[in-house]
Amino acid sequence: MTETSPAEPQETPATTRRSLRRRLLFIAILLVTLEAAGWLGDYIFNYRRRLLSALAMMRLNTQPIPVLSNTSDDRQLVLRDPADGPGTDEPYRIGGVEIAGAGPWLGTQYVVPDNVVRDGERRVVIVGGSAAFGFPYRYADSLSGLVEPMLGQGIDGKQVRILNAAQVGCTSGELAPVVDQAVRFYKPATIVLFVGNNEWFHWQPLLKPSSDQPPSGESPAREHLSQASINVLRTLAHSRTLAAIEYGLVQWTVSKRRARQDEARQSRTRDRFESHHELIGSDYAVEMPLAPERYDPSEWLTVRQKYLDTFRANLSQMVATARNADVPVVLLTIPFNPRLSPAWKHRQPHSFAPEHHRQVTAAIADASQAVGQEQFEEGLATVTAALDLDPHPALLHYLKAQCLEGLQRHQQAELAYAESRERSIGNLGSRLSTNRIIREVAEAAGVPLIDVQALFQQYGAQRQRYYNVDLIHDDCHPTPLGHQLIAEALAPLLRSAITDSDMP
Repeated sequence: MTETSPAEPQETPATTRRSLRRRLLFIAILLVTLEAAGWLGDYIFNYRRRLLSALAMMRLNTQPIPVLSNTSDDRQLVLRDPADGPGTDEPYRIGGVEIAGAGPWLGTQYVVPDNVVRDGERRVVIVGGSAAFGFPYRYADSLSGLVEPMLGQGIDGKQVRILNAAQVGCTSGELAPVVDQAVRFYKPATIVLFVGNNEWFHWQPLLKPSSDQPPSGESPAREHLSQASINVLRTLAHSRTLAAIEYGLVQWTVSKRRARQDEARQSRTRDRFESHHELIGSDYAVEMPLAPERYDPSEWLTVRQKYLDTFRANLSQMVATARNADVPVVLLTIPFNPRLSPAWKHRQPHSFAPEHHRQVTAAIADASQAVGQEQFEEGLATVTAALDLDPHPALLHYLKAQCLEGLQRHQQAELAYAESRERSIGNLGSRLSTNRIIREVAEAAGVPLIDVQALFQQYGAQRQRYYNVDLIHDDCHPTPLGHQLIAEALAPLLRSAITDSDMP
């Protein structure tokens, strides 16, 4: 007798729909749970903010950063911590020079409006890079630490509180959302914009392989993302779960990059150039030229203008954001160390004109030798003739300045050093153009301006202490005395701006 298996129940359309609904409900609950866990993790570890910063660092290093979006709804603000924390027994050195009074004071704190917005007080928000932050000095010796006591017991009986929202190493595009956060959530009485030092902070020339570098069968690893890719990742990062996954992948990518960099440091074929090698002087720039076979210097002139145009647009938007919220703004130009080595961050081209390359490079070698032998008149004649052939190389202007300084013609030397800084490719170059843009934006918007570089030059000229020797000891950061001068110029402007803003 044949056994028959019991008939399996057939699924009806109704049971199929119920099963599908259960599965979708399960998936929805799972996604909500994951997203809730992501928000909790972000609240504890703050990885989304770190992800957005890391993505900005991973973009193509040949493109300026426009105003970053998608961060203005974040109420959390990063401020410099007035508590410096412990120092170090090791002196602070940079470019082979020990900087007195400097140290590793980079402490920050995360705040929300409830932490700092108080009735009966006026808040001034300082936005900028490391110079505005006060690096590398203690908080009490920084602009924010010095200007607050100058305002005494406050204005019209209301205490004035300084919020230092400067971010070390950030460009104007990365700082624009900070202005938006401040005006929307922190009710500032005035915003101080001290920006412009970092526009080329991440820029690197796209170098061609050197002739002595052995060919490799592997294509070079891509270490940077395009702006379009970054925009997609930033949009996806609105989900805290996806932000956590992205952050883990970014950290993995960064660790792989560091491993490749460590391997390159041990390679005999790596580029031997070291940034921050020589703080003042021309020897390293003479020794380490940027060869035209590796980088066409004419490209820099186009790249430079693109960055300057982006800086103007970013700064104008920051001013407009504050003005549209009826918040007064004060702009500051950026002071600089005119004698900073041209090769501080990058190799510098010795010639921009191919037809004069041989004559100009020979003139650089001859002028460098003349400076070393203190034959300043001879060296000055050599570089002057070379500049007639090719006015672009920063090193030529630097050698001219060294000759003028050796001849005790200090005011002319300051101009020549400043021109060298203007002509330098990459980070901390284009100082004159950057300050010109700051002045023009201030004039167009009708906002107060402190010309800090002019203030510093006036101080030095009155005391015959040229080249900002007392006011900037490293590459671009004001000393405590420099911050004191800025604070003394800023305090009356803050009083006036806050008083005017309080008037009906």
